[in-house]
Amino acid sequence: MALSLDSKIKDILRSPEGKAVMEKYAPGSTSNPSMKLVGAMTYRKLLSYPESAEVAKFADQIDEDLKKCSR
Repeated sequence: MALSLDSKIKDILRSPEGKAVMEKYAPGSTSNPSMKLVGAMTYRKLLSYPESAEVAKFADQIDEDLKKCSR
C-alpha cells in the first residue's frame, strides 16, 4: 500500500522515502521533536493547521510524491 496525505505521520516517518518527501517540502520537520506528538495524525490533517499553511500550498505535489513511495 502506497503512502499518501491520508497516511499517518508515524507511517510516513517509518519509510525512508516518505521521510525524504517530508524533508523536501518542510526541511527539518522530521527531526522536530514535536512530530512525535502528531504521529497518529494524518498528513492531510496536519496540513490543515494554520502553522502548516506554507507547506499546505504543495499538498497535491506532496501527495503525488508520497504515492510513489514504497512502505
